[in-house]
Amino acid sequence: MRPKIFAHRGASADFAEQSYESYAGAISQNADGFECDVQLTADREIICWHDDDTNRLTDKQWLISKTPMKDLLKLEIKNEGNLGRPITFLELLQISIDSRRDLLVETKHPVPNKGLIEKLVLQELKKRKSDIKKSGININIMSFSFFATQRIVISKQFTPVYLVAKAPQIKYLPAEIYGVYINLLKAKPELIELAHKRGKKIYVWTVNEAEDMEFCARNGVAGIITDNPARAKNVLGYS
Repeated sequence: MRPKIFAHRGASADFAEQSYESYAGAISQNADGFECDVQLTADREIICWHDDDTNRLTDKQWLISKTPMKDLLKLEIKNEGNLGRPITFLELLQISIDSRRDLLVETKHPVPNKGLIEKLVLQELKKRKSDIKKSGININIMSFSFFATQRIVISKQFTPVYLVAKAPQIKYLPAEIYGVYINLLKAKPELIELAHKRGKKIYVWTVNEAEDMEFCARNGVAGIITDNPARAKNVLGYS
């Protein structure tokens, strides 16, 4: 089984990280799916944003949780010489449905609104249940937080991905899919066999080097999360 190629915050090696342009670029690079981080704004809207503030990627120093969506959407993302505009979760969901690309959604924790982020994400996905089904896409919700992923389990709507911070967690987390950092997996490749023996899948982040892409494919990893979908497709010989 070939691993799926997920664009990490879009095709962020070539476009401004987590911007509209980055996700549009992931389509042009023929990624199988998108990965995004989601947080709540001051007015409880869902934005695709990794950091808890805007400091690293914009000229402003605003906390995401304290800033209304309308203000965040006026910002310009600046990353590695690339420019782009912020994107809402609902906009990315529509792009995912229209382009028939899978979606990995990471809920960030700890955050001021705690479990509200999972609740609102699930509400929005429920509204689009019919469209999601028609498009044939798969959606997973991910987190490092055990409690966050348990909220997804309880909802019985989507399969969560437990993001593994430490190797011993694989022995105990009741997961169908583990998300594992590439350096951890290379240091402890036995985790792959352990997961597979338990009937589990593994998604790996952030896989940008050719040798790491080949390592993942060779060892039966189910999903590669990369900044450079085009490179991954080329290295692994995908059309």
